[in-house]
Formats: sequence, C-alpha cells, structure tokens
Amino acid sequence: MSLVSRAAPVFSALFGAPPEAPASPASAGFVSFVGLVSFVAFFFGEEQGIRGDPLVYGAWRAVVHGAVPLAAAALYEALVARRERLLAGLGALLVTACLLARVLAPTELRARPELWGPAALLGVAAGAAALFRLGAHSAWGFGLGDWRFWLGRAGAAIAVIVPSAVALVASTPSLAEFYPTYKPARTSSAALAEQMAGIGLDFVGWELLFRGFILHGLARRDPILAIWAQAIPFAILHFDRPQVESLLSLLGGLLAGWFCLRARSFWPLFFIHWAQMIAVASAGFVW
Repeated sequence: MSLVSRAAPVFSALFGAPPEAPASPASAGFVSFVGLVSFVAFFFGEEQGIRGDPLVYGAWRAVVHGAVPLAAAALYEALVARRERLLAGLGALLVTACLLARVLAPTELRARPELWGPAALLGVAAGAAALFRLGAHSAWGFGLGDWRFWLGRAGAAIAVIVPSAVALVASTPSLAEFYPTYKPARTSSAALAEQMAGIGLDFVGWELLFRGFILHGLARRDPILAIWAQAIPFAILHFDRPQVESLLSLLGGLLAGWFCLRARSFWPLFFIHWAQMIAVASAGFVW
C-alpha cells in the first residue's frame, strides 16, 4: 500500500471525505454571477477601503466582503423561488446604497460611519432573513452547517495553531516586526484589543466571501474548482505579508476550502482564522 493510500483515510477523518460532484451542475451563467459579485466585493474591499481606527476599518470590510455576497445570494434565491423578493430586494438596495455612497461621497462616508453602519446592518438583516425564510442559507455555507463535524475539529485546530503561531512569531524576526499591524497596538494593550475586535468584524466578511459565497456557490458547478477558486485569490491577497505567511496561505486556503465544504459552513474558518490572528498579534506585541 502506497503512502498516499495510507494517508487518505487519516486525511478524510480530519478534513472530511472528498467532495462529490453535483448531480446537476450549475450553469455557466450562475458561475458568472458568482464571479461578478466576488469581483465587486474584492474591488470595494481592496481598492475602496476606509482608513481609520480598526473598528471602522473592520466594519467597512465586513460590509463589502460579507454583506455584498450575502445580499446578492438572497436576491438570487428570491428571484429563483419567486418569493421573499421584497425582503431580499430591500437588503440588496441598502447594501448597494453603501457602495454608491463610497463612490459619490467618500469623504463623508469616511468621517461619519453612523451614516452607513445602520443601513448596512439593516441590509444584512433583510438579506439574512430572506435566505432563512427561503431555507437557502445552508446552500451558501452561511449557516452552522454540520456543526457536529466541525466543532471539535475546529477546537483541536485552534489548540494546535495558536501555540504554533506564537512559536513561529517568536522565532521569526520578520513576523515579530510586522505584527501587530496597527502601530498603536504595539505599545498599548487597549489598542491591541481594539484591533482584534476590528479584525473579528473583518474576518466575518472575509470568510463569508471566500469559504461561504465563492466556495459553496462554485461547488454547485464543480467542488474541486471551487476549492481552488477560493484558495488562489486568498493566497494572492497575502503576497504583501512576510514570505513564510505568503507561502503557507495557499496550502491553508486549499485545506480550508476542503474542510468548509464538508462542514457546509464558513464559521469554523472564521473562528480558526481569528484565533490565529489574535495569537500572532499578541505574540508580536510581547516580542
């Protein structure tokens, strides 16, 4: 028996069985829809961000990375089902208004988050309500999924990743110098806590986009394609990080995609990713 054959059962026990191809693959038009919405989320997240304190920065990225695909998924499912269209349309309208405000009044948007925050929250609530009423939230990986499968495994992963991340930062000067990325957080524990809260908001949107919308959306066409499709841009967006982190991001993205597809949820990777970042930033703060 080859090494691969011996390792396969262990891998499946840890990360889940190989994803199966759908009986009726989604159309090319559906794939285009997922790609277009993802592009809009990427563009507003990476090119139209809001610089400011960590909570405002994280909240805006949660809007563009998370609220945009959630509202789009709700509107798509409502149009297909021909019900809940008013609720889903309201969510999409409010989220779109936030994006338009970023383009038309960027200074006002940056200075007064209270103008877009309530609209974004109401848009997310309307979109999420439409998805739940349609019973379509699990199809996009937005719900808890198979929590009995992922809860213990995610906890075990955190128990391994956190001390490993701390040890890596402590032994890698480039990482210790890079984290925490928010300069005041390098000397203030209060600023560090504020940044970690902002990153938590950021990662909800980040993981919802990658391990929810893109992964589960494209898996309707081809699960293996979906795993690669969310892993490659995820790795590319880490190219500005220290080299060791950039190299590990592709492998991590592939494993994350496989695991979340089996878990039918983006939530386990949110908890793992956030715990990892807290560990890395805290280690950088100490060292």
